[in-house]
Amino acid sequence: MKTVLLACDIYNPKTPKLSQEWESEETISMMEKTIKDLGYDVVSLNDATEITSALAGIPKTKRGDWIVWNLIEGYSSYSREAYIPALCEYLAIPHTGSDASVQTLTLNKQKTKLFLQSFGICTPDSQLLTEMETKPYLPFPIFIKPNGEGSSLGISEENHLRSIEEWNVQIPKRLLEYSEILAEPYLSGRELTVAVIGNFGSYQVLPIAYVDTPSGIYHEGIKSKSEFLETLDFGVDPSLSEPLKKTSLAVAKYLRSSGYIRIDYKLENKIPYLMEVNATPGFSPIYSTLPLLWEKTGKTYSELLKTCLELGFEEYKNHKRFQYGKDQL
Repeated sequence: MKTVLLACDIYNPKTPKLSQEWESEETISMMEKTIKDLGYDVVSLNDATEITSALAGIPKTKRGDWIVWNLIEGYSSYSREAYIPALCEYLAIPHTGSDASVQTLTLNKQKTKLFLQSFGICTPDSQLLTEMETKPYLPFPIFIKPNGEGSSLGISEENHLRSIEEWNVQIPKRLLEYSEILAEPYLSGRELTVAVIGNFGSYQVLPIAYVDTPSGIYHEGIKSKSEFLETLDFGVDPSLSEPLKKTSLAVAKYLRSSGYIRIDYKLENKIPYLMEVNATPGFSPIYSTLPLLWEKTGKTYSELLKTCLELGFEEYKNHKRFQYGKDQL
């Protein structure tokens, strides 16, 4: 029997920096039950030493029978979502989701934008702010956000800056909390989200949805761990959804993503601009967007987890990046 190791961050009040970048015990329990019903053994670990010890302790001849579901998001490092993929690749153990290079790139919003812009993907201009560079070079209104966070961390109504006076208040304050801030033109249109499932050469796009929030800003307070506070509107006209589908497939191809990614866009004058790519999306059926997009296809949550696990084993079998680890077995 194959075994799934759920590697996750469970909320700990002693590490408040985790904020939204953690999974609830309820989500992990749901995933455990669903995966067990699929016929796998399941082990859940949320301590770095326990995870690394468990993986290193798997007999070499059995490593292909395990798979690690990467839910580690951590904090304070652009490499944090790459911990598990890099370790699994090194030890020749299958894992879900994309490899370490994709995880590291996509967590850095500016580098992702520059990379995809080089292929002609439409994304707004931006300015990276650090302690060494704090003057605005974009016209107001401007929207600011941490350059290396997900789950809408560091986003509030105050991120919408309309004047140099607001800039001079917000930027120094934000740079005390985050080492890099990304500034972009404020886009006033609706937000859309797109999920791409599959490995390189065989991608599919899930139904595309508008993401509506009460204020129009997808801020930290919206991203609840107890309920889904945003509204998904699947009434996207084909004149918009078809180009978005084509663009999203191209993004997955350029990144060479594996398993799953979720891409966020925002409209301005009816033009969709890519805002960011999430290579480690949540999998809660309660508060995570990707499972809800999947549900719109008419398939079950169980089928989603089954597909993601199968894609992980497929990647392990076919991708040359695991070869070094396999040669050590």
